[in-house]
Amino acid sequence: MDMAISDKPKSKTRKMIVSLCVGGAAGFLAAMGFMELVESGTLGEFTASQEIAGLVGIIYVLTAFAVGVGLVNPSLGARFLNVEDADELREQHRALSWSAGGMIALGLALLLAAVGTPGGPVSAVVVLVGVIVLVGFAWFAGSRQRRHTDELMKSVSGEATSAAFYLVVLIGGGWALLAHVDRAPAPAPLDWLTMFAGFMMLSCFIVAGKRGMLKQR
Repeated sequence: MDMAISDKPKSKTRKMIVSLCVGGAAGFLAAMGFMELVESGTLGEFTASQEIAGLVGIIYVLTAFAVGVGLVNPSLGARFLNVEDADELREQHRALSWSAGGMIALGLALLLAAVGTPGGPVSAVVVLVGVIVLVGFAWFAGSRQRRHTDELMKSVSGEATSAAFYLVVLIGGGWALLAHVDRAPAPAPLDWLTMFAGFMMLSCFIVAGKRGMLKQR
């Protein structure tokens, strides 16, 4: 009995280390590949706003991919995702499937918007239509996901959305005000899209952390 209890913290620590290593390596390789592609000039001339939007989009896609791996193979996913066991992934299959789909859509929308510049590899019409369709699907996926979540997760989602709104108003609005009084360069239109997506993900972590949902399980 004592040995079983003592093994549990070790298992949690090992799981956390594996999660950090795998996530860190995947994020580093994806970001490095993206930046090399940008520097090669294949995607046209990139600004800092485009680079940041692309990197945020990659974070969304990688997060969704990790969840997708757990859904396809719950036993494997339970080793690096913050869940109690493989059965929890199976029980939440529908909600997590829609969540992963929505995250992929938002990530691809940001990536598509990032490459949508005059003279770039993708025409403005394709970017506009593509982003609208992807964001529309993300909204649809979110509405479907809520049908399969409990009251706790609905509460977390609502609180995270509210927090994201205030972050955009505080940081984005503050930045715009500084630009208005000529104390900073004005945010580019793409910066606003990046802030909407980035602060939504950040607020999810903030709310989950406040509720103790980020503790390793």
